Order: sequence, then structure tokens, then C-alpha cells
Amino acid sequence: MAKLWSGLKKRLVVDIGSSAVRVCELTKTKTDFEITKFAQCEYNSDPSLDEEQRKALRVDALRDALKEVKIKKGKAILGVPGQSVFTRCRTLPPVPEYKVNQIVRYEIQQQIPFGLDQIAMDYEVLGRTEQGGFDVMMAAIKVDVVEKHIEPLKPLKCGVAAVDVLPLASYNWVKRHQGFGEEGACVALINIGASTTDIVIERGNQFRFTRPLNLAGNDITKALAEAFDLDFESAERVKRERAFAPTGDPKRDGKGGEVVGRALDRLAGEIQRSFSYFRSQPGGGQVNRVLLTGGGACLKNIVPWLRKRLDVDVQIVKTLDGIQIGAGAQAIKEHPERVCDALGMALRTCEPVAIDVNLIPPRILASARRKEQALYWSLSICALVLIFASLIPAEANENEQVRERIDELKRVIGSYDRELAQLIRPGAPVPQSTLRPQLQASRQRLQTLESHVTTLDRARLGRRFWIDEMSLVNEARPSTQQIWFSAIESTRWREAEGGDGQQEGQPRGRGADRQPRQRGVGGAGFVGVQHPSDAGRATDRRGPFQMARDLFIPPQNGLVVHGFAESDEAIYLFLEELERVEQRLPNNWYVSIEEHRFRQSVQRVPWEILYEAPVDGVASGRTVAAGAPSLFSFSVEVKLRYSQERPNRQQQAGGDAS
Repeated sequence: MAKLWSGLKKRLVVDIGSSAVRVCELTKTKTDFEITKFAQCEYNSDPSLDEEQRKALRVDALRDALKEVKIKKGKAILGVPGQSVFTRCRTLPPVPEYKVNQIVRYEIQQQIPFGLDQIAMDYEVLGRTEQGGFDVMMAAIKVDVVEKHIEPLKPLKCGVAAVDVLPLASYNWVKRHQGFGEEGACVALINIGASTTDIVIERGNQFRFTRPLNLAGNDITKALAEAFDLDFESAERVKRERAFAPTGDPKRDGKGGEVVGRALDRLAGEIQRSFSYFRSQPGGGQVNRVLLTGGGACLKNIVPWLRKRLDVDVQIVKTLDGIQIGAGAQAIKEHPERVCDALGMALRTCEPVAIDVNLIPPRILASARRKEQALYWSLSICALVLIFASLIPAEANENEQVRERIDELKRVIGSYDRELAQLIRPGAPVPQSTLRPQLQASRQRLQTLESHVTTLDRARLGRRFWIDEMSLVNEARPSTQQIWFSAIESTRWREAEGGDGQQEGQPRGRGADRQPRQRGVGGAGFVGVQHPSDAGRATDRRGPFQMARDLFIPPQNGLVVHGFAESDEAIYLFLEELERVEQRLPNNWYVSIEEHRFRQSVQRVPWEILYEAPVDGVASGRTVAAGAPSLFSFSVEVKLRYSQERPNRQQQAGGDAS
């Protein structure tokens, strides 16, 4: 969890939106805050423009905004839209606080299909539960997406100090400046932007929920452009100057009100669905008040329309109430509803915020660490040089300025290693840090852990699940006849010496002319890890399963199915269906039945055997009374076929017939 506000003072705050770029500077005063500098430069937000054109427009707008406010370039704080960020609120069990980071990393890895090296993540502890656990808000974003938002800063040679999430920045500003009302209230902050609408819900004075919607101001603009045959820029100008939310009077609303109303109806429907989803979640509740912000809040009649449509109290956020505005920030008064995101990011430079997450890419963090380490070693070298310099001439020992410098550097070194600083003595040999053996021991422990993780990972790569194969056999059961499975086990299909011949006890009737060949069977059972002597056969030659290099799972290529059927007809229907079924595996391979055979004689058994069916399929000692209903027991062994191409059953059937 990044707590960097104390190091972000006087940073450049940049809000690169879908239609405008905003730059501002916020300072702390004795009473509250003062906005000392602000500039907003809009650009063409037509969705039909390609990415390169939009990128060039953003860079030009940002350059113009910086020229207008004359803010010194340096490291910047910028935000990413909520639709690009994965956010979840979780309740963690009672654990030591230092383990929260490990649990959060594990939870995010389970939810996002990317490696941890491809994402930037952070979290905020919202509070403690009655059981001693933690309520945590987690946030993660793909590094490529962050890099895309950082690109406009590169031509201007601006670094990055922090990456905030825009809906969370708005929440931080409203939470600090205006508040969400009385304790226990359930209030939704809705930020209607150009391309997205972000919903943030607080309940019981605690952040609870956030969701982005892909409906916003641009959808109203596109609807007006299509209805009145206008280009996007003209439709945007008409929306800002003349459009309004429907009043309910068709004569007064006209065609424009009807067009805007249809777009707003879709948006209101998505908002209501989000409220319903939050109400169904643990810790959720009924939203009883809405605070409105963003460019969409400037639409005429939007507040009474939403109040009627959502059936809750709707108010526009008082973004600038009680805030001093300097001479270089007077432009912020034109549309204060649009600057909540920028002020929320600027708030980080003055004090800690409610939701303090920083999604800065790992490479930037690594670069900062390297610079910090370089500074540490530079200071260490300087300290040693000054110590040696004080030992060579006797006069250096009496030089008060040198001693003060040595003491100062000792304090710096002591902040990293107290024992090393205490061992430094003028004229004595250079001491070795006691942290070096600890570092070596930590490296050895790390290598041991890496070895264990590698072993477990190889075992994970070599594991086999039989769910798809058993589902394949289950699909072969006839729909018109009753068949029950009592046991399924894996087997290793092997050819055995001997000719073909019908097995004893084979049921007569349909398909009785079949002559299954007798073969040997070996390696039955769902096996585990074999002796490492088999490591040389580390690749499953069937293709779709790559086995671990140092572990070997025997290539079981068949299944033995034990069961009971209501007639011999059902058994043969089952056998015929085995030749036709196929299953697509998660890796896009196909599994089907190559061959099948009986392994035991078919017996007639009483129906009551279904209440305690033997798992090996052997119904010894079970006799059928004369005239009593009975079942046929059977055991079938099938050989599995794995292929990258879908099996051509017609060609196989023709080959069998020939």
C-alpha cells in the first residue's frame, strides 16, 4: 500500500480526460486549501479518430495547458479511468498485518489472467472487522494500459510520481471537502464523463463499491449527431449550448429532448442495475442519495430528471465551496463539476487521502529503488573516503568541519545499518556490515524456496485431471435405456499376445457377432508420482499433456468402466455410442474412444445391487430369483485417443467396415 503523499508535494497534477486535459496546483493554507494554478485545454473527442490522432491531440493540449499555467515540469501525478482498473473489496481473515500484502497479491493473481510482472497493483485497508480481520479494497491494472496513459508525458520530459484511479480521486475529494452525509447513510457518487460514467458507493462512512459504465456524454453527442445529421464537433456544441434532459412535456422537449431522453434512459437503467447489484452484495444496501459530478452534471435539467428516474435525492457536488482560488486559477470557476478528479489527485500532495492507491508501473518503482541504492552507496563511499582522509594527516583529526561531516554521514549510514555506523572509528580498519551474513542467509533461503516452488510448479504442469474423459464416457450412455456406472478407473492399455476371441459371458442379442480382441491390461488406478528413475520419459507422447521434467506420471491412456444395465440392448447401445462421442479439451485438443472391449463376463444380478453396488464391478454371490426383475453387470475397457484435429467419424466408420 503506497503512502507517498509526504513525498509528492509540489508535484505536477495532470488529468488527461477523454475530451480535455486539466492541470492544477493545490496548496494547504491555515484554514483549508487554495487552488493556486489551473488550466483546461479541450480537444476533439470524436470516437472515430484513430489512436495516433488522439495521442497527438492530447500531447498538444497538455503542452498548451502547461504553457498557460507556467508550472515547472517534473514528476507528475496522473490518473487512469476506472474502466481500465480491476477493483474488488474483500474481507480478509484475522492474520498478522504484514501478511495482508501476501494475501492481496494471491487474491489478485486468482482474479486476473496475467502474471504479477505484467500488472501494477496496490490496496487500501478500509477498516477492521469485529472478528479482527481486514476490510480491504484491492486495485490492479495491466502495465501496458498504464504505459499508454503515461505516453503523453514523455514528449514533455515529465516523470511519473504516482498513478491514481480517477473515480477514487473524486471520492477522496468529496470525502475530504464535502463529506457523504450522516453516519450510516448509503450514498452514491456518480461521475458522468465524456466516455465513461463511474459509480462509487459509500455506506456507513466506508468505501464499499465502484463500477464503471460505458455510457456517458459522448453517447448523447452521437445520438444528437445521428438524429440531426451533424458531425461530432457540431453535435457536441449543440449539446453544451442547447440540449437538456426531458421535462416530461413533449411539446417543450421536442425532438432534441426525445433524443437526449433515450440516451439518458439507457444510462439510468445501467445505474439502477448497478444499485441493485450492490444491494445484493454482502455489506450492500439501498442507495438513498446521489451526488453528481463530471461534465454530464452540466446538462440542463439533469438533476430533476435523475431524481425522478432513480427515485432518490440527487444533488450536484459543491466542488469549490469554501476553497480559495488564486489569480492563476480563475478558469476553474467556469465548470467546477468537471474538476473533481483533478482536485482529488492534487489532494495527495497536501495530506493523506481516504483511498491511497498508487498503480505506478513496477519498472518505474524499480528505477526509483536503484537510484535510492545508488545514493546509499555513494554516501557510504563518501563516508569511507572522508574517514581515510581524516586518518592520513594528523591535522585532519582536529578539523571540526571534517568531524561534523563524518558524523553527518554516520547518521545517514546509521539510518540503514546502526551497527555499522557504531563500528566506524577513525584510524581503525574499515568494518564489515553485520547485514552481509544475513543477506547471504536470505539468499540461500530464497534459493531453497525457489527450488521448492520449481518442484511444485513442475508437479502442477504434470498433473492430470480425468473430468473430461469421464464426461466423454458419461455422454455415451443411451438416452432410451437405463445404465448405471458403479466405478471408473484409469488404465494403461497394452497389447497382449493371443488371437481374437469372444469373451465368456458376452451378452447375446444385438451386436452379438462382435469379436472383441483380448489384450493385456496394466497400471489400473488413478496413479500419482512414480520413482524419479522414470524421469527420462518426461514427455507424454500423446501430445496435449507436457509432463514435468523431473517427475513422471505414467501415461494412462484408457478407462475401465464398471456398471449395470437394464438389458443387453442397453449395453450394445452404450458400446455403439462410445464409437461416436468426442470431447473438446481446454487446450483445444480432442479426446475420443479409439477402441473398447469387455474385461469381465456379463452376469444377471438383482435390482437391489444398485443400493450397494461393488466398485470393482464383480457381482459375486448375487443371484436372481426366478421371475424377479434383474440387471446385467458389465465391465468395459476403453482406449482413449487424443488429437489436435476433430476426429472424422465417417472415415473411421468406413475403415472399420472395410
